[in-house]
Amino acid sequence: MNRDIFIGELTSRRYANFIWPSILMMVVLSLYYTIDTIFVARFIGEEGLAALNIVYPIQGFGWGFAVMLASGASALVSIALGKGRQREADEKFTLTCAFSVVLGLIFAVVCVIFMNPIVNILGATEVLTQDCKIFLSMYVWGIPVAFVGVAFEFFIRSDGHPTFTILLYIAGGVVHLVLDILFMGPMHMGLAGAALANILGLLATALVGLYYFCCRGQNLHFRRFPVNWKHIGHSFVNGLPEFVNESSAGIMVFCYNLVVIGIAGEIGVASVAVVLQMHYLFMSVHMGYQVGCMPLISFYYGAQEFEKINRIMRYTRNYIVATSLLLGGVLLFGAPLIAWVYAPPGDELYELSVTGLRLVSISLFFVGINVFVSGFFTCFGNGLLSSTISLSRGLVMLLIGLFVLSRLFGLTGAWLALPFADFTTLALSFGMLNRYKGRYHYKILG
Repeated sequence: MNRDIFIGELTSRRYANFIWPSILMMVVLSLYYTIDTIFVARFIGEEGLAALNIVYPIQGFGWGFAVMLASGASALVSIALGKGRQREADEKFTLTCAFSVVLGLIFAVVCVIFMNPIVNILGATEVLTQDCKIFLSMYVWGIPVAFVGVAFEFFIRSDGHPTFTILLYIAGGVVHLVLDILFMGPMHMGLAGAALANILGLLATALVGLYYFCCRGQNLHFRRFPVNWKHIGHSFVNGLPEFVNESSAGIMVFCYNLVVIGIAGEIGVASVAVVLQMHYLFMSVHMGYQVGCMPLISFYYGAQEFEKINRIMRYTRNYIVATSLLLGGVLLFGAPLIAWVYAPPGDELYELSVTGLRLVSISLFFVGINVFVSGFFTCFGNGLLSSTISLSRGLVMLLIGLFVLSRLFGLTGAWLALPFADFTTLALSFGMLNRYKGRYHYKILG
């Protein structure tokens, strides 16, 4: 059924059936870190939550490299499939999976060797340093597994079965959740337990992905491959926007920690964990849509079926308008309930979190179009163009807003940096869409 959408008629029902698993998958994926923050806050306390947030940039950079390689390569593989080049697609797919493991191992070893300077650079205070090392020294060994799991996720969608990606992250999420409760609850393992639960959840995800391609894959298959450095390089360049999205999240958390710890101390860093994680969780609805439609756009572009791309643009317009209003409203009015999950009313963490959640909810009214455009041009193999949008909203305008507004308005200004970045990037997003519509044969409104 899912393969029909590539070679048959593109209907709204087929499109929705193809897209929704990716949205659900991305929401479940974003719950990985959310689960940790909730249970650390409840079982360990505010200092443990602050330590978890201090080391988050390493997780962000790790995911950034994994998603950069996987998203860039999957778009190229989808284009090859669209052109009917099966052997080329299989070789590039297998090479990407193998290289993902190697890249993850390199990342883990570097983190272990430079553990002390990394923790210091991330801004850990004397109170938080030991907790940061406990979590990070164990978590990094799950990075190679995470890298190949991300690769499997993207290529399963390219294979025409996005629904199966739900199983990847439900399996990992269930393992993660159960072990979080067990390790941090009855077994009292603290942050080491949180890291171990994380690793085993990632392992479950990767094993389900491996099972798919060994037993269920239809259009992509493991095949002996030549070492094609040109493909690896093109994949990195093409996936650069996704690296910017993920790694800029790490940079954002790092900069927020530096700014907020000077304003509100360790409790402020704990509130950053709550606010930014909830913002990311809500934004994952847009991110899931983006990664879900990318294989289709790439395939149709390779097959020169431009009318189908324009139909996707119409669906995208309707989706972004509806979800932006819904998500922004839910976070704005649901802030007290969300903060209660982390701390009881009256607690300082609760009060800081409610204020922060309400202010950053403004961002959700604008972020959808920026997220879509930041990945849109990647579908055509033009990752450098997409990265311009990602750098604007995820780094340049965000840092300008964070440092300027926090100096003017304190913690309130820090929370407003996210809405500032997304609002100011809108003009760039629409400008790029308008400028390149002729080259890639699409209409902005479909």
